Amino acid sequence: MKLGPFSINYSIAERGFEPNGYENVDAEFDALKKGGKKLLLGVFPARSGARWLCDIFSAHDNAIGTLERYATPEALWRYIKYNKLPIDTAGIVRLIKCGIVADWKKKDTSLIFSPYFSHGLLELVGALKPDTVIFALNDPRHTVQSLYNKGFFKETYFRDDENLALGYQPNIEKMHWLFGRVVPNGAYYREWLALTRVGKIAWWGNMLVRDIYEQFTQLPQECTWIFDLRKADQNYEYYKEMAKRFGLEPLLPERTFLALKEKTVQAKDNTPHEWSAHEEKEFTELTGEWYRLYSSLTA
Repeated sequence: MKLGPFSINYSIAERGFEPNGYENVDAEFDALKKGGKKLLLGVFPARSGARWLCDIFSAHDNAIGTLERYATPEALWRYIKYNKLPIDTAGIVRLIKCGIVADWKKKDTSLIFSPYFSHGLLELVGALKPDTVIFALNDPRHTVQSLYNKGFFKETYFRDDENLALGYQPNIEKMHWLFGRVVPNGAYYREWLALTRVGKIAWWGNMLVRDIYEQFTQLPQECTWIFDLRKADQNYEYYKEMAKRFGLEPLLPERTFLALKEKTVQAKDNTPHEWSAHEEKEFTELTGEWYRLYSSLTA
């Protein structure tokens, strides 16, 4: 289905739910959770190994991991919460619950990961009551470079009033790009526009990590877990500790575990380009808080 330049990548039929299933999902969700099903809610700024982590969970008989199952609705969640818009989000929560219920009908543990849970995280935790909230992180430089390679903030923006939430952009191809790649509002917007793409992405990642951190640290420590890609990367001992914590069964042989990453990693996403002195300066100035939080969380 097409809407202008946007491609809509979500439909009820494709996700396997009947329309009337949404009406009963709250009761079904509660019953399954009381029956012992486990929910892990994952959030990350970007490019932090979340897809690989979901593949690891899905490789076990008793767990399913999904990343951005509903990209457009989840990105809309971020857009609403980031811009503090007076829009009801009950339908998005119900949709997310339907996906979890579908997982629970197949496996005992559902891991749902989305970068778009960065804003309104505590509200979502209140609605879903996950057993654990996972915060995935990666080195800021790697993250910024990878997002640069994926084309973040290449478009020209059309905006008359920076004090209003960014509106429809005719040259942004996908809805979840518009909703998810939020830009600053207010006086700083003009300064942000003058940054290089490296600088824009650095601001974006720094903002996300800060906002996730502020919410994440309000949760009970025993219900939170940090996934540090730098430590976990192809580390079988790290995997075994993680499997023990979350009851993943049966344990994967080392060869199987190491082969999983081949499904998700594309070399072109991580190929470095030679940053200019100006890009380096902006990156350093705009990621100070990000580096501090990253170091404290993964120490």
